[in-house]
Amino acid sequence: MLVALLATACVSHRKKGQPSAFGRFYHNTTSKYNGYFNANELMDEVLLAQRQGYKDNYNKVLAVFPEAASGSADGVKPKLDKAIEKVSVVITNHRVSHWTDDCYLLLAKAQYLKRDYETAENSFRYFLESFDPLKDRVKTKKIKARSVEEKKEVAQATAKDRKKAAELRAKDRKKAQKEKAKAKKKAKKEGQSKSKPQEQPSGEAIVSTPAKIPVIAPAAKEDENKASLTNEGSWLVPHYPAYWEGAIWAGRNLVERGKPYEAEQLYRKVEQDPYARPSLRGLLYASYADLYLRTGNQARAIASLKSAIEFADSKTERARFAFILGQLYQQNARYESSNQYFETCLKQKPSYELAFHARLNLLINEVREGNEPASIASKIQKLIDDPKNADYQSTMYYALAAIYLQQGAVEEAMAQFQNSLRAPNASNDQKAETYYQLAGLHFERQQYLPAKNYYDSTMALLAKEDGRRSQVGKIVANLEEIARHLSVIALNDSLLRIAALPVKEKRALAIQLKNSKKAKVQDLPKENRSRFAELDAFAATPFDRTGGAGNQNKKTASQFFAYDQRTTNRGRSQFEQQWGDRPLEDNWRRKNKTSFIAPGSVVAEEAQAADSLEADLAQILKGIPETPEQAEVLHNSIAESMFQLGVLYREKLDNYTKSNQTFADLLQKYPRTGRKPDALYYSYLNCLDLDDSACANSLGDQIAYEFPGSHYARLLNDKEYVRQLMERKDEITLQYDEAYNRYQNGQYREAQEILVVLRNKMAGGHKLFAKSTLLSAFCLGQTEGKDAYVNALRDVVANFPGTPEEVKAKEILRFLKGDQDAFIQIRESELEKFNFKEEENKMHFVLVLLYNPEERMTNKIKISISDYHENYHRQDKLKMTSVELDTDSNNPILVIRKFDNARQALKYVEGVMKKPLEYIQEFDNWEILAVTQNNYREILRLKSLSEYKSFYKKTYEKTN
Repeated sequence: MLVALLATACVSHRKKGQPSAFGRFYHNTTSKYNGYFNANELMDEVLLAQRQGYKDNYNKVLAVFPEAASGSADGVKPKLDKAIEKVSVVITNHRVSHWTDDCYLLLAKAQYLKRDYETAENSFRYFLESFDPLKDRVKTKKIKARSVEEKKEVAQATAKDRKKAAELRAKDRKKAQKEKAKAKKKAKKEGQSKSKPQEQPSGEAIVSTPAKIPVIAPAAKEDENKASLTNEGSWLVPHYPAYWEGAIWAGRNLVERGKPYEAEQLYRKVEQDPYARPSLRGLLYASYADLYLRTGNQARAIASLKSAIEFADSKTERARFAFILGQLYQQNARYESSNQYFETCLKQKPSYELAFHARLNLLINEVREGNEPASIASKIQKLIDDPKNADYQSTMYYALAAIYLQQGAVEEAMAQFQNSLRAPNASNDQKAETYYQLAGLHFERQQYLPAKNYYDSTMALLAKEDGRRSQVGKIVANLEEIARHLSVIALNDSLLRIAALPVKEKRALAIQLKNSKKAKVQDLPKENRSRFAELDAFAATPFDRTGGAGNQNKKTASQFFAYDQRTTNRGRSQFEQQWGDRPLEDNWRRKNKTSFIAPGSVVAEEAQAADSLEADLAQILKGIPETPEQAEVLHNSIAESMFQLGVLYREKLDNYTKSNQTFADLLQKYPRTGRKPDALYYSYLNCLDLDDSACANSLGDQIAYEFPGSHYARLLNDKEYVRQLMERKDEITLQYDEAYNRYQNGQYREAQEILVVLRNKMAGGHKLFAKSTLLSAFCLGQTEGKDAYVNALRDVVANFPGTPEEVKAKEILRFLKGDQDAFIQIRESELEKFNFKEEENKMHFVLVLLYNPEERMTNKIKISISDYHENYHRQDKLKMTSVELDTDSNNPILVIRKFDNARQALKYVEGVMKKPLEYIQEFDNWEILAVTQNNYREILRLKSLSEYKSFYKKTYEKTN
């Protein structure tokens, strides 16, 4: 009460509409210690959760801000939404308080942490425009004069300006007096002065002050009608403007938006502003470093990190920045400087994980500086053996592998990489790096089958934002067919070798394989042994007697182990060998049981075990050719795969030497193969690409001599034939036409077989790829049913965006969902007669079209959408209503409103399509569209959506 009276006594009067001193005190106190305080606590919890939840990948340069590098923000969105609610209340109810700028900054930061960077950019822009304290120069001077030195400087400058102004006024007075006397004298002399001139007020001059000379005017009173939201508060409730901190966070948001130049300009503004608090410099230079690391400017990043360490508030930040500096210097082979900063990191007493990796990098630097690798490897091995480092074994094995690689010991390096993969607690990031290294080593050795498998594993674990994904994806695509043919060759070779063995050796081999599998089961924990039998039964694809893989289209049996007859028989046999043929009864293991073993049980037991063994051996030997005809099929398969490998090495990998070697091996192993002219011609092309003219000429002569009338001989020697050939359709076009004709004639399975072969040939891309995929979907629809048809059409939509085939597939999907107007085509010229308008900046709705749902399902859908809004659009305050355009059809429309513009509506649609099963559960026949308010009215007038869908494709889907 005393405080309130004192505060009130300080003000003698105030303007109408302005709060009293007590009112300002109330608003400031309530804002700071109620809404803002609680929201800030939530923000601290979110930052802590994101930093602790983010798993650093120490094989890469660490992120400067872990909270920005962490993945999805879904887990913290509820807290951020709550924080936004709290500061929104403060902004609305206590706008006159000094904490409005802090609340608005916290709101924008929450949007940034929600990964809603576009909305955050708008909020930051408004903040910077509305809460700039430098617009009030008097207040600025008060803010500036914080320290004694600054106050002295201001006082001296003010005194100097006042002295100059006083001298100027004195000079002006003297000049005015002289001119006054001169004027009097002149008037008296000429007799024209009828009255005395009006005297000027004392202390004023009749001539203006020169513009170049500064004049210190009396301090103007603050305009009380203007709301002051960014001042520094009072001694009772101190406050400092949040403008400069907001500018830094706005820059960080611009970096996420891909606008590094604008972000740097904001950072420069804060850095050069003398009113920015020194305590913000740690955040400022860290933001600089983050910007430069993302744009690849390591030199500036290093300089910024050094400054960030100097101004950082906490040891945790200094340790992290020092570690990043150590990594950057390590990448640039400046190991002395790298060691210096890794040691600086250790001096800050960081977390055990960061300290461990700093010590590990110090050891790695020793090797790279030329120290004895063996002693360093021994030190790392000691770290591996330390139980405290059990969680980091994968990383240490990876470091050992890197040391061996540097020495050129590839085999040892690969062994350590395998240890890294087998180590417990290996993170996905670490596994991805290890798989990537192993894939590269095998690829360099031209061991393409294991390379492909390792690249597959790499692709599965690489982060989506990793820049290597596109490169790895291309390699995987190139190796796909190569790996398949290598597998065919290896399998068929093995089958042929086993077929050549005597019967006794075949049987011995089968028993050996059976026992090896049994040993694997015994090595597993007891609870996993039965499961191993199940997996073993389904691990290998059985091969039929023709030497090819079993029919992949056949319906597979259940993979539940109890339904596998062979596994069940084996288990029964093992039980009976130990316990005998016992009846099902209670207490069967008790010594005084009443049951007994029948005399003939032992004989029956042995016979059943023998039958089980024979069945197992027959299964193991299944697929081995037993006749010359079966062996010939396998040989032909090997020859074809070898030829295809030679082509793929050339076309996919540009490995002309490997391609030539493969063709040579083919002709050596199968000199009478029908692929000989093809192999010779491809070898001829390889020699040309290798600039080996002698080799090319020799092969050309061989083709002309052995196959004088062949296609390839004419290509080499008949120019007219080449010209005619270019005018003909290519082989793929002819095969596509054949498949289409068979489809038209109702031969759907035959057409599908041709299309499967075609797609393999067009894997690298072809103008008919989309058409053949759509035609294949049509074939599946005729042979496999609706579900397969729908999935195939969805593949067309996903893989061929922007094509006529995509449009056709979407129309069919809509029709299958229940849209009877799906195939109605509205020409662009016909759209003009409808009142549809393209208004990107006008209010938008979103329409959810439901096709023939049950009444109960409609209610479930509404609940599901409401739950989705609660989870992801809580702040948007979306409302949902339902309408029906045609009461005769059961196609209700849910209207979601409202969105400020097209961008927001399309963003909503995009988010829904990323989580369709969460948006609408247990119902597939629906569609979603964005629409302006004006166009929605036109739809209601027309009582039809087919016209608007054509307009939607033209205006929205072309940019979405």
